[in-house]
Amino acid sequence: LRATQKSMGKHVGVGLGVAGDRLLAIAKSKVPVEDGVLRDSGFVTKRERGFFTEVTVGFSAPHALWVHESVGMVLKGKPRPSGKGTYWSPNGQAKFLEEPARTNREELLSRVAKYRRWVR
Repeated sequence: LRATQKSMGKHVGVGLGVAGDRLLAIAKSKVPVEDGVLRDSGFVTKRERGFFTEVTVGFSAPHALWVHESVGMVLKGKPRPSGKGTYWSPNGQAKFLEEPARTNREELLSRVAKYRRWVR
């Protein structure tokens, strides 16, 4: 039983990593881009603890939380002071990580399920 549990945990951990990578890719496509710092700060970390695996997806740029929670998008379409396009462009949106996690839930879960295996 322990071998089965360990193997199953390992495979589910791989599936979680695959789902995390997919979520990050979708989120990066929804991040507003001026110079790419926010988009490039995206990360997926995987931490294994015994039979359990924890996968974290996030963005580490100092302004990531502020942009993510700017649901009013007040400056949308206005020119940036840097001259690099307009605010919230090209496809930027608030909740750029939360919304893809919610709307792509079934796809992400199916990616995890593909790796769930039992060892006999």
